[in-house]
Amino acid sequence: MTRVNRRTFLKGLGASAGLASSFFGSRIAMGQTEEAPLRVMFVALQHGWGVNPGFGRNFEGSEYNFTLPKQLQAFEAIKDQMVFIDGARGTLWGNAHDVSYTDILTAATPWGENGNDDNIPGPFPIPEGPSIDYVIAQHANKPALRLSARYRSWVSTPHPMSWDDQKRVLYGFSTPTDAYDAIIEPMRSNLQNPPSPGKLAARSNLFDYLGKDTERLRKKVSGTEQRRLEDYLSGLNTLSERLQQKEELTLTVDDLPTRPTQSPAFDASIDNYFDMIRLGFKFDTHRVAVLGFGEGLDDWTWIDKNGMMRSGNPWDEGFHHAVAHYNKQDDPDVEDRRNAYDYWVDWYAKKIVQFVQSLASTPDVDGRSLLDNTLIVLTGEVGTGTHDTRNKLHTLIGGGDRLPRGRWIESPKVEPRMRDGIFIGGQTRAGEVVESGINYGSPFSMWHTADVLKAVGNLAGVPLTSFGLETNNRSPIALDLTT
Repeated sequence: MTRVNRRTFLKGLGASAGLASSFFGSRIAMGQTEEAPLRVMFVALQHGWGVNPGFGRNFEGSEYNFTLPKQLQAFEAIKDQMVFIDGARGTLWGNAHDVSYTDILTAATPWGENGNDDNIPGPFPIPEGPSIDYVIAQHANKPALRLSARYRSWVSTPHPMSWDDQKRVLYGFSTPTDAYDAIIEPMRSNLQNPPSPGKLAARSNLFDYLGKDTERLRKKVSGTEQRRLEDYLSGLNTLSERLQQKEELTLTVDDLPTRPTQSPAFDASIDNYFDMIRLGFKFDTHRVAVLGFGEGLDDWTWIDKNGMMRSGNPWDEGFHHAVAHYNKQDDPDVEDRRNAYDYWVDWYAKKIVQFVQSLASTPDVDGRSLLDNTLIVLTGEVGTGTHDTRNKLHTLIGGGDRLPRGRWIESPKVEPRMRDGIFIGGQTRAGEVVESGINYGSPFSMWHTADVLKAVGNLAGVPLTSFGLETNNRSPIALDLTT
């Protein structure tokens, strides 16, 4: 092998075992299994999860003793793994959908902008900061897996939801086949065509090679440089011992899912996506995933006010206006529209439950379940189909002992006309602070989506003290999920 010269070698010691880590992209592959990484998955449901006290769809009880609203009853099966953050306001102007699609994971949409930029399709404003999935992926030095299950609008498939730190949209895969060909097929090819013996030999001799070079250099230097080399050598020896003692998690062709059909049914496409996410999390190819649920469900069943079984959308208008906008004034069908919406949400909740149970039955490298080392965040661009963004539901699932679960956390509220110094507003792209003039309607949540995203980032190990726009970080009561 070509030896590393002294100057180059010392320059690389700033990150401790940086040379070794460059050969092993995964902590799991390195045998560091005492502390498995936390994976984070964001699931956005178009039109929201339907919490609406005006229609009796709300939580009741106390933090650890509560009942779920009608449309979320499917979560009873995994309730002990969940934390419901009931109420965190989002954007408060313009078309709730269009503005919130870019704000949902960034908390950084400038005040008063409805968007009309030539760089992206549709009326979606460009946020002033990156999305939380990008931030966590950068921190973990892993790619994020972004998927869309018909999460779209009339001008954009999918909706822009993820952004990098250069204000660029990070689009995901819109079909399971495209995602499979880009992610799974390369894995299959690599497994069927393993590295040559020469490469395998080089990898197996890596620690011996680095250790000998370090020991040789240690005899030629003194003082601070010698101490740095000794610290490096100690860390290298510890890493080598772990690799020998711990059993590696080995990926085989049998672990890979089959290629989806070109045009799978909506139900099957979601299952395909879940399989890919579980595989990426299990073998540490991805630490972050984003999945958008859209209006792809056409034939769900629901029970009307007379107890009759119905199917799909029986009204002339499309789902968006006929079902999601269920609170139509003086409409004799308003109760049934809401019932149809409840069962629509319930269908997605049941899919989440199935996925969570599959993670719970999948062992992770530290002996716990994959669910214990995965945090799922359920959100939506609005709180419910009525365009409510004052009080949106965010739900956390899993995470193990990183946070107490089986909880309902009700957001503190403030009346629109009596804010008592509580700031409700935002800031323009130029940085001007703007306070909302709304003085009517339901109470505002003191917490902003930014508070939730910051807390999730902290759980994922990102040392965030704020997130998104500065004005979205003025909550007087901090959201601490660990207590």
